[in-house]
Amino acid sequence: KGAVFGLAHHIASQILIPMAKGEDATLPLTLAMTMAGGIAGGFQGYALSPTLLLKTRIMTDSIFRQSMSIWKTLHLSATIGYRVVVIEGIQSLMKGSNVFALKRVFDWSTRYFFADLFESWLSRSLSEGESLSLLKKSLASLLGGVASTYATLPLDVLVAKVQDAKKAGDNTSALSLFKNELKEKGLQGLVSSYMRGFGPRLWHVCLTVVVLKTLSPVVYNHLFGQH
Repeated sequence: KGAVFGLAHHIASQILIPMAKGEDATLPLTLAMTMAGGIAGGFQGYALSPTLLLKTRIMTDSIFRQSMSIWKTLHLSATIGYRVVVIEGIQSLMKGSNVFALKRVFDWSTRYFFADLFESWLSRSLSEGESLSLLKKSLASLLGGVASTYATLPLDVLVAKVQDAKKAGDNTSALSLFKNELKEKGLQGLVSSYMRGFGPRLWHVCLTVVVLKTLSPVVYNHLFGQH
């Protein structure tokens, strides 16, 4: 996941960041960085969609509920993947890829946007010519991860509920489902329902943003000597 995202983000940044610098800048820097994050997230979504589908098929297959060696597990996993391609066609590996990719665009756009927003806020206390320390950049990424989690978790839950409803044969729209739940549970019950799993999600998002946005460039610059 990290390698796919990093590759796409590097390419997008090489194209967009120069457009936000110099006298002829056509984009605000924050927008360029947010767009680079969103593009990388979308690319990651499409690239990982087949593996996500296969993972779901494997996890829901009853044969894997019995004890077996790792080699047998790998063999049966490959067999399931082969069967999916033969029976349903190779295009079946991209089922739901558009929704998944759009979700990743929204995830990473908000992560970069909020992290950059907090970096700008922390930079206000600096003197002219001074740059943020690694610690403060990491803090900005953590705060950006918190804000992104609040912004995206309800959407993730809503998408999951709509998919469950469709599997059950109910073609209820997302808006109708949201209104019905608000009527049945009230505002407090609705908030509780849509923020379920907040703790684990928060840790995952915050750690991911710190590693990919703040620490990865430091490692890259150390290895390749770019500053």
